[in-house]
Amino acid sequence: MTTPWTLADLEAAIRAGWSAETCEPSDISRIPWTAENPAWGHCDITALVVQDLVGGDLMLGEVFHEGRQEGYHWWNLMPGGIRIDLTREQFRRGETVTPGRIVKRPAGRLRRRWEEYQLLRQRVIDKLGPLPGAMVTRDGRRLAYTDFGGPGAPLLALHGHFDEGAGAFERLARELGPAWRVIALDQRGHGRSDRAAEYTRDGYVADAEALLEQLGLGPAVVLGHSLGGVNAYQLAARRPDLVRAVVVEDIGAVVDGDLSYTREWPRRAETRAGFLAGVGSAAPYLERSLQEYPDGWGTVFEVEDMVESQRRLNGDHWDDWLEVRQPTLLVRGDRSGVLSAEHAREMTVRRAGVRLVELPAGHAVRVGDPEGFFAAVRGFLARV
Repeated sequence: MTTPWTLADLEAAIRAGWSAETCEPSDISRIPWTAENPAWGHCDITALVVQDLVGGDLMLGEVFHEGRQEGYHWWNLMPGGIRIDLTREQFRRGETVTPGRIVKRPAGRLRRRWEEYQLLRQRVIDKLGPLPGAMVTRDGRRLAYTDFGGPGAPLLALHGHFDEGAGAFERLARELGPAWRVIALDQRGHGRSDRAAEYTRDGYVADAEALLEQLGLGPAVVLGHSLGGVNAYQLAARRPDLVRAVVVEDIGAVVDGDLSYTREWPRRAETRAGFLAGVGSAAPYLERSLQEYPDGWGTVFEVEDMVESQRRLNGDHWDDWLEVRQPTLLVRGDRSGVLSAEHAREMTVRRAGVRLVELPAGHAVRVGDPEGFFAAVRGFLARV
């Protein structure tokens, strides 16, 4: 799991990451970067890293010195008007900064300063470990994700119902690193991400698309389990420019499930163990998805959201599956109650470029046979 950290930890890690290599080149051309003024030339990428991790708005103000504008200054504005400005100290010649305005972060890879931004992010990860991040969607929802870091190629991991990204894919990141940089999304209504007004196919795909565009990491390998598996191949079909290859864990091109049994779970329990005891065989799927509320322990998600999400997941998705052109690994548990052997084989017959691996496991293959699952994924990725 990610290691808890404070804003003081974050500030210290960012400050330790500043150097001449990450300084704004135009600022260095005017005043050299020195360790005595390490914040110099770092406001832009510092504000981006802070926003990645704690959200909020980007603020942009104009910098004046002796009556002339000398550039711009970036900082962060949090809800409630809280200002976070880690680089204000750089101004030591009597500069003034205008009050500033909120600036929308552009989607996708930065046109400038991309390499310096990625270097600073990686240095922060090296200090703090896997970083929880957040972005805001066009409709104002918070989407949380975990960046496990590393120099490798990007891999977006999408969990199934009830789960969350960091815990679901922590071992995946260890097994694949450093060759692959795993980014695990908490999908809408799960983990640390906000609930959504709807749980449609388009909505889930748009969330994954938005994250890849904001982080500028496409084309990426996209790996998904169950719900996440359908999201993965639908993203590949609809936005092939963002997807390099696909790994689907135990879900088909036709889905017919029912999560209405979750309505029978207790809403709250006095203890965590008591809640898990009350959900019976579903307990292993909820280990990472419980929290304590003022009135007791319960799920981090809303049960009705999961019921509706499964309802909208059900259906015939052959058109999307057949539209995918990227190399695809389909992993099935041989005891799966979700993906039959016949359906899995049909998925390989009707579309080129699909490799099927069947392992001794149930629906959660990477839990039932982790060694086999990670070996299959590593072997597949070695060829893409």
